[in-house]
Amino acid sequence: MEEQRQPPLQMRPGSLMATGLRDLLKPPLAVLLLLDLLIFGALSSMPDEVDDASLFGVLVLTVVSAFVQIALTLAASSQEQRTADEWVKLAFRRGVFWRLILTSLVTFVAILLGLLALIVGGLVLGGMLGLSQTAAIQERAWPGPALRSSVSLSRGHRMTIGAIFALTFIVPNALVQTGTELQWDRELGLGWDALGAVGTVVTLVGVVALARAYVSLGGKPTETVPATRSLG
Repeated sequence: MEEQRQPPLQMRPGSLMATGLRDLLKPPLAVLLLLDLLIFGALSSMPDEVDDASLFGVLVLTVVSAFVQIALTLAASSQEQRTADEWVKLAFRRGVFWRLILTSLVTFVAILLGLLALIVGGLVLGGMLGLSQTAAIQERAWPGPALRSSVSLSRGHRMTIGAIFALTFIVPNALVQTGTELQWDRELGLGWDALGAVGTVVTLVGVVALARAYVSLGGKPTETVPATRSLG
């Protein structure tokens, strides 16, 4: 097991996202990115008419995508050098799936209500709660403690956290919702799928950037544990 020290991160949105993109394009994060893009492609190919089989497929792929996010967060919050399959194994053993899902739900509902009430209010909440999903994974925390951890850690850097969260989570999701309502998928065809793939990459850049910011601000890094054997 090899550890590699990294210089302190500059707490600026552009710097954090640029670093996140650069790291996302290198192994092992690049393998996790490819896996999530394959999941996105499979979801995009699902028929419009939903039956029991397709619904089951969507649920399975969505669950796997959540575990990819967990693996990506664990890897980005650590200086350990591991293979992608080792990070995926750790993600399944972490036992934080429902913690992440519930924390994400509470976070997005709170920010959505803030955006509906006042756009600036939603952005402020994004700056306060933007680290909650990372906290849920790293601290194995349920929504309440995860949100409190995010509020505490983000203090003094909420403009940075809010900007990253808005650009990599809120904007891509808003575009998808708008495009779905306006039926852009029918008008753009493969162009819509390409736009969705770009949105997936942008969101994963946000996952990496926020994980790095979380650790840099004093959050809990991924614990050092004995390396598992690669799947080959």
